[in-house]
Amino acid sequence: MIWITLIVLVAPALARAADEEWQVGSTPSFSSGRYGTDTRTEVLQTPITARRLFSRGDVTVVLPLLCVWGSGNVTVVNGIPVRQERLANAGTSLRGTATVTPVSTRNCGLGDVVVRGRYYLVDERGWLPTIAIRGHVKTPTADAAQGLGTGEPDEGAGLEVSRTFQSGTTAMVDGGYTAIGQPAGAIYNNNWWYDIGLAQDIGFRAKPMVNVGIFYEEYRAIVPGLENARDVLATLSLKGAKGWRVQLAGELGLSSSAPDHSFTIGAGKRF
Repeated sequence: MIWITLIVLVAPALARAADEEWQVGSTPSFSSGRYGTDTRTEVLQTPITARRLFSRGDVTVVLPLLCVWGSGNVTVVNGIPVRQERLANAGTSLRGTATVTPVSTRNCGLGDVVVRGRYYLVDERGWLPTIAIRGHVKTPTADAAQGLGTGEPDEGAGLEVSRTFQSGTTAMVDGGYTAIGQPAGAIYNNNWWYDIGLAQDIGFRAKPMVNVGIFYEEYRAIVPGLENARDVLATLSLKGAKGWRVQLAGELGLSSSAPDHSFTIGAGKRF
């Protein structure tokens, strides 16, 4: 979900400018971790996004392309790599356990398409922060047999709160809850998450060109029995001419369920 945080970071008031109605782009990310297993899995996510901007919100369609390298014991759930779980009585053996010899695989294909919307309840004024509600629906377009998805829909909602100060510093707190679809033979927890952080504009006060940020994130473990995924995320956003924006991010995992590390680089254009 690192690309979601990047989209949120560059979205606030600029996303509602009267002369910008659309944004298209992509933020590919590469992550590596064990995700509660004994073997390493690497995931390349390349989400292609199209966003329609309105005066008080936006609607975004995300078309993700995925590649997963590993022993086949990790699947992507709600955009997050997790250990693949199967019930003992489901008629299939546990994948990624000591009874199965790990075999390196590479599976690539279309991920789960996501439609996400956001509505600004309160505009920042005085000491009052910007407050927005958000919702999303995930359609099960990914191949579950290849570990690219669960084959079931998810839906969720969240809240975003931000406050920008005269120094160009923005404080942000986001959180939400996702109802995870339950595929046959698997047990997954519904997923709550939150992040808290600071972002700083650098450059001319009236028209800053650079924004840097640092965030702490936590997600409830989707697989029962694993510890929650926690990480620190650093971001860099560059605003160029003619509506172009470039985003960079690096993530350091703080728990066994999170990626050990990940890196994101992306670009988008508003028009």
